Amino acid sequence: MATPKVQYLDNLRVTATLAVLLIHSAANVLLSFGKTPDSAWWFANLYNGGFRYAVPIFVMLSGALLLPREEEMGSFFKKSFQRIIVPFLFYNSVFAIFNWQVRYGGRSLGFDWVFKQYFEGASYHFWYIYMIVGVYLFIPIIGTWVRQAKESHIQFFLGMWLVTILFDNPHFPGLSLPIKLPYFTGYLGYLVLGYYVARHDFSRVFAWVLFLVGTLWTMEGTYLQSLEDGKFYGLLYANFSPSVVMSTAGLFMLFKSYEGTLPGTIAVRDWISSHSYGVYLVHIMVLFYLVKIKIYGGMWHPSIGIPLTAFTCLLISGTIVWVLRRIPFGKYIAG
Repeated sequence: MATPKVQYLDNLRVTATLAVLLIHSAANVLLSFGKTPDSAWWFANLYNGGFRYAVPIFVMLSGALLLPREEEMGSFFKKSFQRIIVPFLFYNSVFAIFNWQVRYGGRSLGFDWVFKQYFEGASYHFWYIYMIVGVYLFIPIIGTWVRQAKESHIQFFLGMWLVTILFDNPHFPGLSLPIKLPYFTGYLGYLVLGYYVARHDFSRVFAWVLFLVGTLWTMEGTYLQSLEDGKFYGLLYANFSPSVVMSTAGLFMLFKSYEGTLPGTIAVRDWISSHSYGVYLVHIMVLFYLVKIKIYGGMWHPSIGIPLTAFTCLLISGTIVWVLRRIPFGKYIAG
């Protein structure tokens, strides 16, 4: 039987997976700011801006799960290659063929185009794979450090990372420091934060304040700045926006403090959790074809259309992964 710790990590993985689907299902309505009534647009802001913790939570999960492990570098990279790279190469090839046939009509495009499909990714959401592979290359080094580091050293690293979030963030060029801190920036901060939060207990009140203030800051700040600009303003949605860092950290703390799972939902949670990587890899194509059959965030009122689109996408994407796992060698490519 799963331990409470494993339960809350699985719960977070499922929550982050659903968040990704909601974010992408809400995107078209969100970008129509000024053309959509505020009463409808705010639901897109809720389903997108309220769930910006999606990618940071995935990175924090990697930190919580992988940094405590002491493992030979060769074994770690072999497992990571099989679990991350092989499914990605399969789905990226599927998307490349899709792009060639659907977007370019099957005409000859040359080797340079093929190379670009793999060098940059055949779909925009594959940026995450290139990022997480880069993060994984650091895990044997960072893992050795955090397991041996003093508590104060980890806190110092996280403190300097937060300084870069506030004052050396490319999304907020007006806030800059005279000194440069490139070694404290980026997704490694979320990796170490996941490790740190998983090993400590925090007040639920503190966690709720972080989550609610961060989430409300993201949504309300985005709306007010969009009003001022006369078009959608997305900088507060960035993964290194201070508001997103707050909501992400708060949510992780909350899930850890509550730990349990709603009765009767464990089987569904475990199914989504075990299929989450494959769902992430394939879901953009599923959303594309859902639009073709008039299932998208703005098909009805966004309050209904966005979650309905997201959960339909989850069901279809998860089924694709489930079927792939049942064909010969499919478990290696399904994700």
